[in-house]
Amino acid sequence: MRGRNKPIVRANAIHHVYQNTRNGYLIFYSVKDYLILFSVISVFARRYGVQILGISLMPDHIHLLVYVRDVDSFRAFMREYTKVFTYLWNRHYRRTGPMFNTPFGCAPKLAHKRIRSAIAYVYNNPVEGRLASQVEEDRWNFLAYANKKSPFSEKLRIDRARWELRKAFNTVKACRKEGRWLDYTEIDKATKNLSLREIQQFIDYVIRKYNCIDYPATTSYYESYGKMVIVLNANTGSEYDIEEDTFGKDYRCYKTMIRELCFAKGYGSMERVLNLPEADRRRLGQMLMRETGANEKEVAKLLRL
Repeated sequence: MRGRNKPIVRANAIHHVYQNTRNGYLIFYSVKDYLILFSVISVFARRYGVQILGISLMPDHIHLLVYVRDVDSFRAFMREYTKVFTYLWNRHYRRTGPMFNTPFGCAPKLAHKRIRSAIAYVYNNPVEGRLASQVEEDRWNFLAYANKKSPFSEKLRIDRARWELRKAFNTVKACRKEGRWLDYTEIDKATKNLSLREIQQFIDYVIRKYNCIDYPATTSYYESYGKMVIVLNANTGSEYDIEEDTFGKDYRCYKTMIRELCFAKGYGSMERVLNLPEADRRRLGQMLMRETGANEKEVAKLLRL
């Protein structure tokens, strides 16, 4: 980001919001991290009346496309969701301290052309990061949910689902109805006895229940969802107002390293890895560079060195 001044926010305008992490550390080590952040964002967006046109969750940073009606409400939304998610994440991974750089990056988009470019930029982040080949193929930019209920799992009839899956759905439904975000304990408990197929259905269900993205508002800049997808796949957009040094980097290495640690090396979870002494994590980092081809910076970001 350019400078460290308080970001400019305008009432009644669309803004591209960008948050990166301190030291470039990763945010997302598991699906649970994504789901919890998405639920937290959605709860506070509704609570503060913030209209969301787009979200893209990248391994080490976050993009939001937001229509700001009231500046104070928007700042409260940013403050509260960041605080709550950092607390939940730190408690789970047994870490302390702030997660994100402050202030967040924020750029008003006033002209129609600039808004379309920002939409393309936000939704294309996973494509530019080589996490997907088409803009609608990435789960964590949530675009596929604009016209499909369960784009990444098998079609489900809840009345025919196993009791364990219906119970998991009821947990999500109750939290959403009460205006509460999900936490790690609830997700662990809900998915404990689910199959891999059912877990995929559970993930789609969580996103569908909490989803706060105003897709009609977003697609209105392209006439229809179909036309928007065609345009987004043809043009990645551009961003001159927020300086980002991560656009276009290959993020596949983090999935590879997490699989290597959790499965091939038998650690089971990144919570266990991140709580190893730093000397042990450095030894793991040397192993990862040898066996996966990751570079020193990528290893440091993953292992929080």
